[in-house]
Amino acid sequence: MRVVVRKDSHFLQSEVREMILCCLSLPGGLLGMKEISTFETHQRLLLPLNYHHCHNLELAMNPQLTRRIGAVWFLLSITPLSLRSQSSLIYIKADKIFDGTSETLLRNVAIVVQGRAIVRMGEQLRPPEGAKVYAGDYDQQILRETPEFRAIYAVTSARKTLEAGITTIRDVGNEGAGLADIALRDAIAQGLVPGPRILAAIQPVTASGSYQLVGYNPYAVLPSLSYEADGVSQVRSQVRHLIKLGADVIKAYIESAEKRKPTADSLTGTLIYSPEELKALVDEAHRGGLKVAAHLYSDEAARLAIDAGVNSIEHGLYLQQETFDLMAQKGISYVPTLMVYELWRDGGVFGPVTPEVKAELDRTIARHTESFKRALKSHVKIVFGTDTFGIPGSNAKELEVMVSHGMRPVNALRAATSVSAELLGIADKVGSLKPGKLADIIAVSGDPTSDINAVEHVRFVMKEGRVYLGPK
Repeated sequence: MRVVVRKDSHFLQSEVREMILCCLSLPGGLLGMKEISTFETHQRLLLPLNYHHCHNLELAMNPQLTRRIGAVWFLLSITPLSLRSQSSLIYIKADKIFDGTSETLLRNVAIVVQGRAIVRMGEQLRPPEGAKVYAGDYDQQILRETPEFRAIYAVTSARKTLEAGITTIRDVGNEGAGLADIALRDAIAQGLVPGPRILAAIQPVTASGSYQLVGYNPYAVLPSLSYEADGVSQVRSQVRHLIKLGADVIKAYIESAEKRKPTADSLTGTLIYSPEELKALVDEAHRGGLKVAAHLYSDEAARLAIDAGVNSIEHGLYLQQETFDLMAQKGISYVPTLMVYELWRDGGVFGPVTPEVKAELDRTIARHTESFKRALKSHVKIVFGTDTFGIPGSNAKELEVMVSHGMRPVNALRAATSVSAELLGIADKVGSLKPGKLADIIAVSGDPTSDINAVEHVRFVMKEGRVYLGPK
């Protein structure tokens, strides 16, 4: 592959015809470059870019392991590896594989490994019965891992996210990790570690008992997942405290199922703040120059948040058409986070679920999809966001879900670039390709405006003019 950047030509030329440049990053984009640079590479081995956990990356890149299993190479495979386990079995699926002897690459071949050896290979192999993606236990992560460990883990996650084509993220809650998100944000900004630029909320503002680990001895001292504030005075004080700590955005919970679920057939929780408290929260945030993201599920909670003047509604599982129309009128963005509920149902983010919870999530996903389709009928600004904190680098799959539910691919791309940059308040720097804006650029194989799946085939990542993935 040979890629040339030509002076006075505000575009990249590539001899690989199927490669295009697009703006997947949240927010990033295409940008002409002025320097004269020539990149040449003859890639012999390219491993998939996205991994569920660090140990998967170590497995894939371990040269000793590669020799022992017959020098199986994953060549030019951009689709993420699927690593699943049942007992001592490991299931590996890649788009294209070079097996060390064949004249051509094998396509869509699965490999089953047991112990140190390959036990089966074939095109029709499926994961062993009962196999699942390793997800870990959410509570145990918070209870057993120190904030310092989680900060180090976040460094690896940041790199995976960047290499997946995401150059900016908004972190709306670090789940009890102290100020680790602020530390990572600053380390990335100073060039100490690679990663997307971060806008951090630190922890959400909630009423007492609204967002916490549940099911434990009430006398036990547990890590705090939010900053609790009750009453107008405390709410204002807590927002000021977050601004003092360096927060870039304020996240507020409008309802909470931790306190009580009023209905058994949905995830809707009880409303936790009065209109006066919410208006005080939003007013204090806006006076400090910060936007407010509102976590909520129900239509009633959404109306309360809209009246308070929040900047975005996160999730919004059960919203009506009139609510989306009102959001559009007031310039409030919608961040649907569709994928996370499918992963939750399938045990991909919080571990296995009971049949009862699975049925509830099936109903929620169906209703959430209908809400998203209502949003498409309105003029509300839909913004790309995932909430899949447990599997960094998988962000692009959210765009595929959005398109599968009726969004035009080009609008999904805008949701991940210019529209998201506007919500984050950084549209003057990133989100579109114009002279003077930061050079956040990625290249993918294929045309995502006709096939959104191309966003997972990231070949090149540049952030602020520095190449992090691809020929340098």
